[in-house]
Amino acid sequence: MNYRNFNTLEELEQADTAWNNGTLLAERFESFHCIQLYQLEDYYIEVTRHQHFNVILKVTSFKDTAPLEPYLKAINIDALFSE
Repeated sequence: MNYRNFNTLEELEQADTAWNNGTLLAERFESFHCIQLYQLEDYYIEVTRHQHFNVILKVTSFKDTAPLEPYLKAINIDALFSE
């Protein structure tokens, strides 16, 4: 599904599309929220849900790589520098 068509979907349909068709890249936690990062085709999708109530709070899609910065801290690149 291309970026334009994805953005015409309702929020729950967007989350469902991310879960069923996207590739889970990372997950981070902020307070009571779990934020999952997916990639689908040439764009990214963040699905934010409340951990205790397990409800979708927000779905965000983007093509720019700047919003990926919070996930970069979790990537361990030590193996790239080992002898």
